[in-house]
Amino acid sequence: MKIDHLIPKFVPIVVFLLGFYDLVRGFMHTILLNYSAVHIAGLDLTTPQASDLLRLLGAFGISNLITGLMLILMAWYSRKMALIMTAVLPIIYYFGHLVIYSNLKHYAPTSANWEGIPFIIVYLTISAITFILGATITWLRSRENRRGHS
Repeated sequence: MKIDHLIPKFVPIVVFLLGFYDLVRGFMHTILLNYSAVHIAGLDLTTPQASDLLRLLGAFGISNLITGLMLILMAWYSRKMALIMTAVLPIIYYFGHLVIYSNLKHYAPTSANWEGIPFIIVYLTISAITFILGATITWLRSRENRRGHS
């Protein structure tokens, strides 16, 4: 059964906006790489690892550009995929967070301030709330639709 018509219209709108936000993050992490590293992440670029840090931050920016474009395309072409991604995003980020912190426990704490973290928490919260509301409304509509066909 095709369910795109049962998924609320706000889902692809939110996913489009999340995609646009990812494009902004990608721009910040690639085009404005040095600025973002120093003034947002608070990385110390006076160390011998500065080029490694910039390369990693830039690679993350490239993936932001890719996910941003993918989210926009999903919002445009498939409400179902857009709804699914609102669940996938927070799950994958949480999994990644756990893996990163399990690997960091063997190292000294960083002096970086990572000022972008509050923005990603808002991004992931919006994504999770969109999934919960969108999935609930879709489920209710599908139940109503089945009752109408009985």
